[in-house]
Amino acid sequence: MNYTENIERLKILLTGASTDVTITSENEAEYKSLKNELNKSAKFKTNQPKEFKICVTLQEFRREMQAKGGYAERRKYINEIFYPLISDENSLLDSIEEIQQNVNFGHLNLLPQDIQQKGREMSEVYLYLYCIENSLRIFIEEIMKTETVNIPRKVQDTIDKLKKSEQESKYLPIRGNSDLFYCDFIELGKIIVGNWIIFGKYFPKQNEHWLNVMVDELYKIRCLVAHNSYVGNDERDALKVYYKSITAQLQL
Repeated sequence: MNYTENIERLKILLTGASTDVTITSENEAEYKSLKNELNKSAKFKTNQPKEFKICVTLQEFRREMQAKGGYAERRKYINEIFYPLISDENSLLDSIEEIQQNVNFGHLNLLPQDIQQKGREMSEVYLYLYCIENSLRIFIEEIMKTETVNIPRKVQDTIDKLKKSEQESKYLPIRGNSDLFYCDFIELGKIIVGNWIIFGKYFPKQNEHWLNVMVDELYKIRCLVAHNSYVGNDERDALKVYYKSITAQLQL
């Protein structure tokens, strides 16, 4: 495995150890092996949090995480400490900064300064969500070219409902030439999980739990954006982690 794959596998191990996953001797051996391999990387050694240095075993890491709160707080904390380990200079932030420099925000000057600033931050959130969601669509679409993928009944019902609404509201733009454009994170996740025998091999250790957690958290952030709610630093950091993880894992 390369650096990114090792980091992703380490993140899965630590998230599992911090929540409800049973820690096996195989997990402990893999944790030790991953740490030894990653310590060869200067980037890892520079950015690794204190927990990696003091926790020799997954059991010790679990005890450290218990002080962080419930499962949600532990997952959030792990997302935060992993971001520096996978982020690089070729991130979407470069594109976002370029876009903002070329956009005239003069018409927003009537708004309070904090609203303007939060609006710029939310443009970053939208761009990450847009890229992740469409990465999943592209991934599924590519697999469908060579494999027979069954659309779950509930997902198909959602697609049909949105298509009917689109026909009744002629002012709405056509979503695209594929039914996948009528699916958001939840539906895309259901398609993948519903065809896990086909898609599972593309995910770390064929771990369905990792995908479900990611889709659930992405959907929550998507709902905040849809309701024009502000997405805080913790959620934005998690979003960047998921962007790096999903594009590296699916090799997009």
